[in-house]
Amino acid sequence: MNASKAAAAACLAAAATLSGVTPSANAADGQLCLVNEVVSFSEPVTNTPKTVDVTVNGQLFNCANGAAATGSYTETATLPDYTCTSLFYQGAGTRVFTWTDPAVTPSAYSYNRTSSRVGANIVIVLLGSISSGTFAAEPAKMQLTALNPDPLSCATTGVSRLSLVGALTVGI
Repeated sequence: MNASKAAAAACLAAAATLSGVTPSANAADGQLCLVNEVVSFSEPVTNTPKTVDVTVNGQLFNCANGAAATGSYTETATLPDYTCTSLFYQGAGTRVFTWTDPAVTPSAYSYNRTSSRVGANIVIVLLGSISSGTFAAEPAKMQLTALNPDPLSCATTGVSRLSLVGALTVGI
């Protein structure tokens, strides 16, 4: 297994442990999915503050609710004074989960974001609810984990993307 696959596997195991959920959990009306997320920056992020456009692309998979077994989402934001250490910003947002099965209505997820460092990881928690679509009015939590960005890259050429893994829990 190469180093990046080993790191991703370790992050996924850490995310499942930290969130206290496993992908085999079952909920009649809720949802539980594993998450892979890639955050891309419009220009590499360094230790020097600058305004950066951020694009988040996520995949939902191994979902417990068979009607919405897989899905995806995209979110964009413009962040002022962004640096390698401000990857820990707090705030609110909305993500729309588009389920792979076109018969399943997309789910709009409104959340508040917190983030912190836990050892060599960044842990991000999005806490909120599904405001419309499938799973509407259900509480939701997404917990994601990423390795801290390389300090040498932050001091020189910058970091152009960040990979995260975790879990989405809806209504359970």
